[in-house]
Amino acid sequence: MLSLLHISDLHRTSGPRVRNAELLAAIASDSQRWTLEGIRRPDLIVVSGDIVQGAGADDPDSDEIISGQYAEANDFLLGLAAEFVDADRSRVVLVPGNHDVGWKRSRDSMMPVTPCPPDIAQSAIQPDSGVRWDWSVQRAFRIHDTDKYESRFEQFRRFQSTFYSGLDPSPLAIGQDLIFCNYEDLGVVIVGFPSWHGNDCFCDVGEIEMAKLAAAREALKDSKAPIAMAVWHHSLRGGPRFRDYMDERAIHRMIDFGFSLGLHGHQHFPGASPYEIHLPNKTSMVVVSAGSLAVGDADLPMGERREFNIVVVDPKSETVSVHVRGMSKEGVFSGAHRDDFGGNTYIDLPLQPSPARPAPPSTAERLDRAMTFIKVGEFENALDLAATIDHSHERQRRQIEAEALAGLGLTDQLVDLLSPPQAEDEAVRLVSVLMENDRLDDAEKAIGESAQVLSEGLTQDLTELVQAKRMMP
Repeated sequence: MLSLLHISDLHRTSGPRVRNAELLAAIASDSQRWTLEGIRRPDLIVVSGDIVQGAGADDPDSDEIISGQYAEANDFLLGLAAEFVDADRSRVVLVPGNHDVGWKRSRDSMMPVTPCPPDIAQSAIQPDSGVRWDWSVQRAFRIHDTDKYESRFEQFRRFQSTFYSGLDPSPLAIGQDLIFCNYEDLGVVIVGFPSWHGNDCFCDVGEIEMAKLAAAREALKDSKAPIAMAVWHHSLRGGPRFRDYMDERAIHRMIDFGFSLGLHGHQHFPGASPYEIHLPNKTSMVVVSAGSLAVGDADLPMGERREFNIVVVDPKSETVSVHVRGMSKEGVFSGAHRDDFGGNTYIDLPLQPSPARPAPPSTAERLDRAMTFIKVGEFENALDLAATIDHSHERQRRQIEAEALAGLGLTDQLVDLLSPPQAEDEAVRLVSVLMENDRLDDAEKAIGESAQVLSEGLTQDLTELVQAKRMMP
């Protein structure tokens, strides 16, 4: 079981402007309700773009404004990581969005072009055409300074690099703007894609470079995780009056390369659906979108609120559950009822294993690996792996958990695990642990509560040991 806190579109706009402390407190408070609703706390945090609002193409203080916005976003993300993933930045996946593109830098790289190219309607939205169209002055522009144009990504890249600095291995290791996070202990490998190829002050059409998709396919070969997840920013559909979405053919390539789950943002409202493609073996991909976490009311679609998702992946049942949390006008998050989810606050979708990914390890393989972790003293890894073992092997799972908790010196958790004992050896261990910690009253109580698993002779022996311990000076 894997749980993801999926947030998107952190860019703050006016009307009203939500602050870090308010957001963090509201999300943390809502997390206390997740347990009551049976939702697993997140193992990872996924941020699918638009970290900042950006600045206008004519704003002379653009760089300073954007730097301040990234500083604010950095503080928020560090606070979120501290709250949910033990401040482990390697458990946070960050990708850029169209708002992370520097508009002033892109505008400064262009000059008007005369005459207007005859194919401007199409070339203006093609990422590598070199020409753009400004509707405000109804003129065509050509990119004449390619270095300046490329620098429009610089501030996000600097922010991202700083956020991940000091991590080994670095999520940025496989290439510029590509994030590669291999969580084999959780059974998932995540690739974060920039869908901003060609984005600038005049063009916000979503596109992922084919070279980056190909690089991701190569990187996936190094992971044994059975689930491959992709993260990007742009949405996949838009009406006839919009062009700021991404071609679905990119999803077809992802499916072909082994991705079975995708997360994105951009459209400021949540959604979830399976995308299918017919290959020699029919495969599909679950695509989940998140609403905006922090924009002002005026930038929310009609009827939408500030929102985020909790995405729970269950490889055993081959399902993905998407739970949408929405903020009320009073600033409180709770489950958001969705018409497109049948009036529910969540939706369950089938997760089809990809034939391009390795099969998940069998129960016997996981048991053997967990015991190996115990032998070499990697007790936390043993606990994580034991949590993936189902109840049909509960006896072995409890033995592994008991050894791991003992190795970590977590006495209270060990006592909780063994109470009540389910077998004779567990009862003996429980009494021994309690005696070692001078909890003799609890030890006698445990003996009495273990009558169903202890023989009469062993009950007598344990009772005498406790009594002898009481008489020791």
